[in-house]
Amino acid sequence: MAPFRAGLRWKKPNPLVLREAIAGYFFILPTLLSFLVFFLIPTISGLGMSFFDWDFFSEPKYVGVDNFVELAQDKLFMTTLKNTALFAVSATALNVGLGMFIAIGINSIKWRWLKTFLRTSYFIPFVISTVVVALLFGFLLQESTGVVNYYLTRLGFDKVPWLSSSLWAFRSIVLIDVWKHVGFFTLIFLAGLQAIPRELYEAALVDGAGRLVKLTRITIPLLTPSLFFSLIIAFIGAFQVFESMFVLTNGGPGDATRTVVMLLYREAFGSFNMGYAASMAVVLFFVILALTVAQVRLGDRWVFYR
Repeated sequence: MAPFRAGLRWKKPNPLVLREAIAGYFFILPTLLSFLVFFLIPTISGLGMSFFDWDFFSEPKYVGVDNFVELAQDKLFMTTLKNTALFAVSATALNVGLGMFIAIGINSIKWRWLKTFLRTSYFIPFVISTVVVALLFGFLLQESTGVVNYYLTRLGFDKVPWLSSSLWAFRSIVLIDVWKHVGFFTLIFLAGLQAIPRELYEAALVDGAGRLVKLTRITIPLLTPSLFFSLIIAFIGAFQVFESMFVLTNGGPGDATRTVVMLLYREAFGSFNMGYAASMAVVLFFVILALTVAQVRLGDRWVFYR
């Protein structure tokens, strides 16, 4: 029994280590509380609410999976899901692609003051409120009195129905999203470029490698971690798009620019169909989760960590 008792002997913790541990928990407590109050509890509540029929005022009525069955037969929801997916693919490709291209261009500039100016210029739109950006472009893209169409007509072109045509409205919102967010991804790629050792370029230069070879064999492979991170962040953000479309078109013309979050908002706070709206949120959550997991799994095949 002596060895057994010796194995269970309690050891008094070091007071200094204990104080440091308590201080550490106090430091992370606000983040833990924020995660609990603003993410974990609402997520669990939303998942539970999706199994009920609730109008926000009367007692919730349990309906099982009826909300999800109705959702699968809802043509408008399928339309909004398609719009959201198309927007996510378009906005992600342009934001990430242009962000990488711009970052490589800025990084090749020799003058530091010009680099600083360009980094700041591209990043400023990102810190502006999305609603403010939408209102600004709503004024600029008005078909009859907008500044953009005014100068187009002065140049001899016809007026473009930027926000009143199904085709042009969707394109316009994608371009507005790119204008606002491309600076953020540019900074991510600039950080990735600065982490690439200069010795690799010097060795490639000694071997007689040209710019294209250095770009394809050094720069892009070593930027894949930044590219991987950017794709995940861009997809998650694009699938939750709401403010720009709500302010500029309110989902129109027709339902050409209506997204899942906009339909969710209308069902929850317009029709007070909380259970049905919660089922939309659950489906959107699992769509984003599935795409993120797929990107992580596929990322092991092409992301190069040096």
